[in-house]
Amino acid sequence: IPASAKSRYVDLKDWFLTADDSYFSPKLEILPSTRGGLATGGYGCFAGEDIDEGEVLLKIPVSCCVTLEDVLNDVECGPSFANLMKKAGPGSDTVVMAGYLAKEYLLLKEFDRRIAEGATADDDSEMRRLANIKFASYLRTLPWERGVNAQEHVLFWKDEDVDALLKGSLAYKDAQETRATVEMATKVLDAIVSPIVSKARAQETENSKDEGSFRFPWQQEPEEEVEDEVLEGLEEAVRGAFVIILSRAFAASVGENKQEDRLEPFLDMLQHSNTPNVSHNTIDGGSIVEVKASQKIMSGEELFNQYKSEED
Repeated sequence: IPASAKSRYVDLKDWFLTADDSYFSPKLEILPSTRGGLATGGYGCFAGEDIDEGEVLLKIPVSCCVTLEDVLNDVECGPSFANLMKKAGPGSDTVVMAGYLAKEYLLLKEFDRRIAEGATADDDSEMRRLANIKFASYLRTLPWERGVNAQEHVLFWKDEDVDALLKGSLAYKDAQETRATVEMATKVLDAIVSPIVSKARAQETENSKDEGSFRFPWQQEPEEEVEDEVLEGLEEAVRGAFVIILSRAFAASVGENKQEDRLEPFLDMLQHSNTPNVSHNTIDGGSIVEVKASQKIMSGEELFNQYKSEED
C-alpha cells in the first residue's frame, strides 16, 4: 500500500478504536482489493489469519457512523438543515446529509491548507475548531473525486458523456434526474454552508482585502460585483458527497417502519459479491452494527458483503 494511503487507514482505525464498544478484529488487514486493486486505487478488507464461521470481525457503534442525527445536531448548520427538511419534505434527508458532509470536507481542506502554511492546531479558536472535525479521519478515506478508491459514478460524467452513453437506455432518465437534483441542491446548500466555510477562510480573505486598500479622498469605492456563482469548491464537494451517500450508505432502521441512510466506516469498504462471506446485523437495541464471518475465511482471502441480491 502506498505510504499516504496506509497512513489514512491507520488514522481511521486509531480514531475508530477510541469509540466506546468499537471492535476491529486483529485478524483483519486493509489491502488493495482483488476487484481492481492498485490498478484502480480500490481497497478492501482481508483475512490476515484464518477466521472461523461466526467469528465477530467488526463492531461499529453508531457514534462512529454519519447519521441524520449528526446532521441535525450540527452546531453550525443543524437548525438550517432541519428547516430545509421541513420545507422540502420527503427525500431531503439525502440533501442535508450531503450538505453536512460537504461543509465538513471543505473545512478539513481549509485546515490542511493552514497546516501546510505553517499554522498549528491550537493557533486560535478557528484552528482549534478545524482540528476537531468529528469525522476527519473517515472523510480522508472517502472518494470525493472520480477514481479515488476506484469510485465511478454518473455524477462525475460530463453532459456529453451521459448523452452519448446512456441516451435511449432505461438509465438515462434516472441519470438526468439525479444530476439535476445535485445541481439544485448545490444552490440551496450554498446559502447554508457558504457562511461557515467563508468564515474559516476569512484570514486569507481579510489579508487580500487589505492589499491596495488605500484610496485618495476623491477616489470612489469600487462597486461590489454581485455574483451568482456558489462558494468556490462547493459544487465539487456536494457532488462528491452525493456520490458517497448514493454508493456507500446503508439503510438503517430508526424506528417502526422508518429508515434512514447511514455511513458506516469499514463496513462500506467491503466489496460486493453475490456469495458473501460476511453478514451484519444491529445489536444492543440498534446502537452497534456487528459484522460476522458467515463461513470459514482462509488467510489471504478478501471479505465480501452483499449489497443486494443480483437477481433483485
